[in-house]
Amino acid sequence: MFAVVLRPHPSAPLEYWFFKVNHQRIALLVDWICRRKQATGVIRISIHSPTGREVLFSPHPAILRHGAPELAMEETAWPRGNVRWHLSLQPAPDRVRPQIFPAEQLRLFDMSLESAPTVTFNGWIAHRGEKYPIIDALGMVSHYWGRGLPIDWWWISANQFNVGAISVECTILRTRIWGTPVHVPLGYLYYRNGSRSRCLISPPARLTVVGTPDAFEITAVSLRGPQVSLRAKARDYASLGDNIINTLTGDLELWEGGELVAQARGTAALERGAGSSKPSA
Repeated sequence: MFAVVLRPHPSAPLEYWFFKVNHQRIALLVDWICRRKQATGVIRISIHSPTGREVLFSPHPAILRHGAPELAMEETAWPRGNVRWHLSLQPAPDRVRPQIFPAEQLRLFDMSLESAPTVTFNGWIAHRGEKYPIIDALGMVSHYWGRGLPIDWWWISANQFNVGAISVECTILRTRIWGTPVHVPLGYLYYRNGSRSRCLISPPARLTVVGTPDAFEITAVSLRGPQVSLRAKARDYASLGDNIINTLTGDLELWEGGELVAQARGTAALERGAGSSKPSA
């Protein structure tokens, strides 16, 4: 159920809801951020369009009471400011819910996550007075919550490739154990190619990353199935605050078993987070 993805977790000190969508010359990422210890709610809007690249922050106290008020099961809308939108949402059945029992039940790590990696958007996005129609555009919706952001991470999400109906979502990170200085590496790599999907979770799979934010490669090796590699190149990074840089217009190659499966040109979301050694919430 898509409602489960959006359901708030009121006991979590930090909680994020977000969606991302690319369509032709426009790309939009919106985060609803709830920091309960500080009693603050913020909406963060990151956009690429023919009229420019922009990241906007706006106080939004209603997030503390209602989660993400403008992000519902069937639509999302924001009616004011330089960036506005009205979009319907149609999520595919797949969900990404990486869990390592009993780590989540014991709240061992910094964050928990659930996402809908393939969502179809229709409607419009407006930026600086220019309105862009969004027609059957693929994107994703995600939600994470916990003590605070991980120590550092790499994130990839892409839905527009040169072949087939392919979606990719991947995170590789370092997380604290029970909020202490002790930390461990974790990660997951999900991708769907038509009717076939794989979700590799580390551990037990092994996920590694090499390179810089401008050009990096994530490799996933598991005991079952061929090796998967994501080769990313970035452009137009912008700061999202909290030591996070993000672009929605990167390039991505998907490799499986040593063969190139598909390419995304200018439509991959790439993010590098390099937080502190202390929980950010």
